[in-house]
Amino acid sequence: MLSFLLNCKRIYNDFIKDEVTVYAAQASFFIVLSAAPFIMILLTLIQLIPAVSPEDLMHVMTQLLPSSIHPLIESVIQDIQTVSPAALLSVTTVATIWSAARGMLGIERGLNRIIGCRKRRNYLLGRIINSGYTIVFLLMCIFSLVLMVFGSSLQRLLFCYFPMLDRFVSCLISLRTFLALALLTLFFVALYTWLPYERQDIRLQLPGALISTVGWIGCSYGFSIYFNHFSNYSYMYGSLTAVVILMLWLYACICILFFGAEINQHWRR
Repeated sequence: MLSFLLNCKRIYNDFIKDEVTVYAAQASFFIVLSAAPFIMILLTLIQLIPAVSPEDLMHVMTQLLPSSIHPLIESVIQDIQTVSPAALLSVTTVATIWSAARGMLGIERGLNRIIGCRKRRNYLLGRIINSGYTIVFLLMCIFSLVLMVFGSSLQRLLFCYFPMLDRFVSCLISLRTFLALALLTLFFVALYTWLPYERQDIRLQLPGALISTVGWIGCSYGFSIYFNHFSNYSYMYGSLTAVVILMLWLYACICILFFGAEINQHWRR
């Protein structure tokens, strides 16, 4: 027990010494910036489907998301209607790629700092790799939020439109924790292995990946509790409350990701 506590203290001391919270703040800021155009791309692509009207899209979004950001969602959908899909997709794609690369660059530098690597990739190659990882990272964030945070709302919405899927959806929601555990663990193992400049041994990345996954799901549940019980009582940020909480949630998740990397380093030693 004493040895375990001493190891935890060493990991925490290394976490503070490496100053990875600075990289976490940088990454969360740029990833949130890239999330907005990324969501606009998704909404624009959905709007290109002939059977989906803006009213249908607005109804689904208001059913899934908290009431505090309904005006923001309505404004985004109205703006999408006034711009041609081709122009919007080109502009938002460029914005997403630039912001995405900057966000994942913060995570890459944090991981390089933890493993003690001072080398950096070629600028263009680094942007391409970081952009690809961030798209996957955003998809994992959306999956985590939809499944863990808005799972109950999603279940009610699907039951309303597709009652025949009630048993399947109920089973999926009941297994959401295990699904999130498996997918997030695989994602973190890949991130720890290939994102740093020096490729790491994939067999040694599992302990930190498991800790990061558990921490990620814990943050998601905390986020879910806030939206289910306290989202209507926040007056400080008004309609920006959801955005602020999202950034704090992402910052905490990235800090947990770096803590998992520190665990892997101690495991390797």
